[in-house]
Amino acid sequence: MNILFHASFANQDEFLKSLKKKFFSHKIFTLDQNVPLDIIEIALVWNLPDKILKKLKNLKIIFSLGAGVDHILKLPSYKNTPIIRMQDPNMRSRMLNHVLSQILIYQLKLTEYNKAQLKNIWLNERHTSLNKDLTIGVLGVGYLGKFIANKLKSLDYNVIGYKKTVSAGKFSMPIYYKKSLKTFLKLSDIIVSVLPATKETRDLINKSFLNQMKKKSLLINIGRGSSLNEMDLLQHIKQNKFFFASLDVFKTEPLPKNSKLWKNQNITITPHVAAITDVESSTNYIFSKFQQFRTKRKIKSDVKIKNGY
Repeated sequence: MNILFHASFANQDEFLKSLKKKFFSHKIFTLDQNVPLDIIEIALVWNLPDKILKKLKNLKIIFSLGAGVDHILKLPSYKNTPIIRMQDPNMRSRMLNHVLSQILIYQLKLTEYNKAQLKNIWLNERHTSLNKDLTIGVLGVGYLGKFIANKLKSLDYNVIGYKKTVSAGKFSMPIYYKKSLKTFLKLSDIIVSVLPATKETRDLINKSFLNQMKKKSLLINIGRGSSLNEMDLLQHIKQNKFFFASLDVFKTEPLPKNSKLWKNQNITITPHVAAITDVESSTNYIFSKFQQFRTKRKIKSDVKIKNGY
């Protein structure tokens, strides 16, 4: 089969090499090869330009090379082609590690000690909470969020989850739904947002949302930058000096150098690295889904198009 690979990753050459090795009996093309796009049947993409998608007339499957699919759904030329999103176990393990690191920095007050070290100050002991004394609210308990929630619960944290709609799935922690968001926020000492980018989630974390959180708390956003109103966050921190945020995703990426987020001492910034795509395991996942398609000659999208994720 004819396959198109297009990505904007730092390790995209390594990824392409791995895919070509796995798909050795098929042809994988990139845009710089000027191949006739109407021969492409499978697209493995991240941030594909709409003008290219428009020319893929015989496309049968689109594989998202990351956990998100908004980069596909927002394209005007997208016409309900089945989408397979990345559900890589290594990706969610990395995301868990990132979340846990930010929780521990906050929980153990490590930032205070770091600031003191820079000034050669030996601080007195600071009270730190035990895991069982903290309630962590996971905002969005899908493939990634549910995994994070379960692992945090196994570490003796009190964990609660939030979903937009009632689910038939089983959860090991209390789940709050749309009408009980206020209660969910008031109970949480730490909020971990794993929300996708949809019309409903855009600016969901705004002034009203933040005001319902505890005054002394931590917001971790590893979902999508579109869900956070960044100006509302800056204003909230200005009014609540013990409110902290750890942000891995932003409305504009890379984060502009003139962004006020950079220099705010209550905000930790990481450059969208909480769950980098693992080359080997992702290649294996893509190939397994491809083999299913080859066997059955059809595949069902694992994205709920109407929901946007």
